[in-house]
Amino acid sequence: MSRSLLALRPLQTASTSLSRGLASSAPAAAASGRDRNIGDWDMQRMPEFAFDDATSLGHLRLQRLDEVRSLIQKVDADRAVLKAQTRKFKPPTAPIRLTSTIDLADPTSAYHTKRVLVVAVARLPLKTAAAAHRLKLLAGPRWTPGPPGAHELDGLDAVVGRPGESAAAEAEAEAEADGGEGRDGWIKIAEERFRDARMNRKSVSDMLERLVEAANDPDSPLPADTPLDPRHLLARQRKKRQRAGAHHHARAQALAARPAVGGVRGFPAEWLAPRA
Repeated sequence: MSRSLLALRPLQTASTSLSRGLASSAPAAAASGRDRNIGDWDMQRMPEFAFDDATSLGHLRLQRLDEVRSLIQKVDADRAVLKAQTRKFKPPTAPIRLTSTIDLADPTSAYHTKRVLVVAVARLPLKTAAAAHRLKLLAGPRWTPGPPGAHELDGLDAVVGRPGESAAAEAEAEAEADGGEGRDGWIKIAEERFRDARMNRKSVSDMLERLVEAANDPDSPLPADTPLDPRHLLARQRKKRQRAGAHHHARAQALAARPAVGGVRGFPAEWLAPRA
C-alpha cells in the first residue's frame, strides 16, 4: 500500500508542473499571434510622415467637395427640365401675410409648424382713428412703427411725438413709399404652441380678430387718448446692438437720441404730470 502511494506522487507532481507550463505559455503564444496580425499598423513600425499626402481633415474636405460636385453635375444634367418648370414670382397682394419656416437640417424641428402673421394696421377694418390707436395699445409688444425686423424703429420718433424737424418728414416719406399702409405701424403675431401647423394658423387668425373686435368696441374701458409706450422696442433694439449690419449705426443713433426721463431712456414725457 505504501509503495503504491509513493509511486503515484511523482505522477501528480509532473502533471501539476505540466499544467502550469501550459497555462503560462498560452498568453505568450496569443501575444505573439496578435503581434503578427498587427503587421504594418504597429506604431513602432510605421514610417515617418513625409508630407506627401493630404491629412485626414484634408481627405474629409475633398470628400465634401466631391459630393457638391456630384450635385452640380446632376443639376446641370437636368437643367432643361428645371427650366421648363420655372414660374415668374408674383408678390401677394393680400393685406395679411402669413409665413412659415422650413428647416432642411432637422425634419422634426418645431419651426415647421410655426406660423407668423404680419399685417399693417392701416389695412385692418378699423372704424375710427381712435380704434386704430386702441389697437396699438392692445397689441403691446406685437406692434411696431416700422416693418418687423431691422426697420421696426423707422418712424418711431414721429409716432411717439418726439420733437424734431426731420422726424415727421421721414415718416411721411416712408408712408408714401409703401402706399400709405405703414403710416400706423405693423402688427406681428407668432404662434408655435401647437404641434399642428393648421392649429397655429387658426390661433394667430383668431388672435387678430379678437384684437380688431376689441379695438372697434365703443364701450371699451381702455381710453383712446392713452399715449404709446415704446420702451419694449428700445429694449429689443438694445439687445440687437451686438449684431453687425447695415442698420446697426442707425439703430444706435436712434437709441442715443431718445430722451431720458427720470433715468429711464425712452419714457414718454407726456405721461408726466404738469408741474405746478
